[in-house]
Amino acid sequence: MDLFTSLQGPFAGLGSQGLFLMSSTVILLIIIFFMYKTYRASMNVEARLSEFASLSQSAFGRKLRLIEVNADEYKLNKRVLGPLARIIDEYCVMTTNEKGIITFANDRFLSLSGFSFRQLIGQHESMHHPKDRPELSAHFMRCEQARRGVWSGEVCGRGEDGELYWVNMFIFPLSYITDEDDGYIYFGTDITQIKAQNSELIQAVRDKDDKINQVESMLLHSEKMASLGTISAGIAHEINNPIAFVSANLRRSEQYLTTLSKVIAGLRRRISPERFEQFLQAEQSLRLNMDSLEMILNDHPHLMRETSEGIDRIKKIIRDLKHFSHNEQERYQPVDLSRCVATSMNLARHELERVRVTTHLPPDLPPVNGSESQLSQVLMNILVNAAQAVEQDGEIRIEAHSDEQSYCLSVTDNGPGMDAAQLEQIFEPFFTTKPIGQGTGLGLSISQDIIQRHGGTLTATSAPGEGTRIDIRLPLAEKKRAHAA
Repeated sequence: MDLFTSLQGPFAGLGSQGLFLMSSTVILLIIIFFMYKTYRASMNVEARLSEFASLSQSAFGRKLRLIEVNADEYKLNKRVLGPLARIIDEYCVMTTNEKGIITFANDRFLSLSGFSFRQLIGQHESMHHPKDRPELSAHFMRCEQARRGVWSGEVCGRGEDGELYWVNMFIFPLSYITDEDDGYIYFGTDITQIKAQNSELIQAVRDKDDKINQVESMLLHSEKMASLGTISAGIAHEINNPIAFVSANLRRSEQYLTTLSKVIAGLRRRISPERFEQFLQAEQSLRLNMDSLEMILNDHPHLMRETSEGIDRIKKIIRDLKHFSHNEQERYQPVDLSRCVATSMNLARHELERVRVTTHLPPDLPPVNGSESQLSQVLMNILVNAAQAVEQDGEIRIEAHSDEQSYCLSVTDNGPGMDAAQLEQIFEPFFTTKPIGQGTGLGLSISQDIIQRHGGTLTATSAPGEGTRIDIRLPLAEKKRAHAA
């Protein structure tokens, strides 16, 4: 059905001439509308081309702009306009003269960089260089890279908003495609998102490598500690034998010296002082007189007593070291934590000598079920950390109590304390607040693992300037198991 026939129904009263006039008017209005739209598009094209012409004198650039504007305004298929139109449509395109001054940039490049024509045209290509990132200088836009022919690679630029963008770019001389201008043409594809994803993947791989390296270091350190424990046990055993006969000989020597002292005292009572002095002078190699002999007789008991105390201390350290370095799989049994505290304080004596240590350990506290050597290791780690944290006149308090289910022990120091960020990390492997080279950052991590394997908890509370408190909570030994043991 044609237009004339379709209008007969609603406008049948107008007659054939009226219908013809009406249809002619509608067609004329449609033609006028399309002519007006074409006129507006033409005026828009002229305006856009005029704006570009006022910014760039490049003949080839004007040609590219003409193709781009006409294709956009008239909704033309750019494929029918030739290869230049397809390049403009599919790639980020920019042209420069032989000195690197920008003469053209298509809409895709403008959208990527965020700059407008007025900001780009007439500026040097170096305006895109992120000069604050010298490590990226190999990826800066440089037209001279194409003086010897086509160059391709990844180009990095900084957009108008300050963000970096990346383009997989081709650069070649304009003389390859036109005789109108001398200069260079850039065209490429946006790979900013791909680079960001690659960076994330690379960072993820690095993070995993770091974690693997940390685990390897931890395993290596564990192997070294195990070897050191075995060696320490062997050394302690080897030292124990000579210390035993040194201790025995010292006691025998003390008896001999006591006997000789009594002999000399009896001799002095039985002869006159003059004859006793002559007796001393008779043996010139001794170089003795009454004063020096008196000093020897008075001083030797004190020297023997100090030497005996030193040997007893060495024997105790060896005994504790053998117990501490015992690295075989242990069967848990009832353990008196007060004895673990004493062992740990003895092993850490060199760190605790300069601080005041006060203990409040009620003697009637029940035992816990566990490994005495491992719990001693935990306490020694905590005591050493506390001693190293406090100042010269610092103080450490060790307190304990129990309830129906748990044994609770706390170690509190009056050191500088830690902020919340440090407190969250103190149980992480390799984290340490000590200077480089003075700590491995494994003590508290290993301690927490040991306590957790004993079914307990190890927690810390601290604040800057208020010291640090470490709390250990362990389940009590079962009465039946303790009785059987």
